[in-house]
Amino acid sequence: MAVLTDILVAPAADAPAIISEWPNSKKWPALQTTGLDWLVLADLAEALGQSALAQSIENLDPSSSADETQGPWVYVLPTELRDHIASIASSDLSTVAEAWSDKGEANARGLTAKDAERLLLEIQPLAVAARDSGKPMLLWVSL
Repeated sequence: MAVLTDILVAPAADAPAIISEWPNSKKWPALQTTGLDWLVLADLAEALGQSALAQSIENLDPSSSADETQGPWVYVLPTELRDHIASIASSDLSTVAEAWSDKGEANARGLTAKDAERLLLEIQPLAVAARDSGKPMLLWVSL
């Protein structure tokens, strides 16, 4: 069974509401996907040349959860990740995607360069919207 992992644009204070209402409520802009957890996002930070950011993502604790052991959980992603994703030049997308797909966890989960590029094309508009509105990106994870 795949782990559901959605990226939402919302104030961090909305995390408890997201826990109780998502995915039934669509009041937050979001990308619904599977397998894109904090470890794979840490690999993305690493692919962007941001080792310290990758480490901070790997060490994230959920800001809210329905059940500490069973989830779902919501993580507030660092604004630095949002800003780096928002700033990727279109000419660099394929290079970043290739580097991302070669990283440990992403590679182990079968993320191809083509899939990584598609994900970047879907995540980037969310990152831009989040940055422009001054909101973080939140990661919702459910087993």
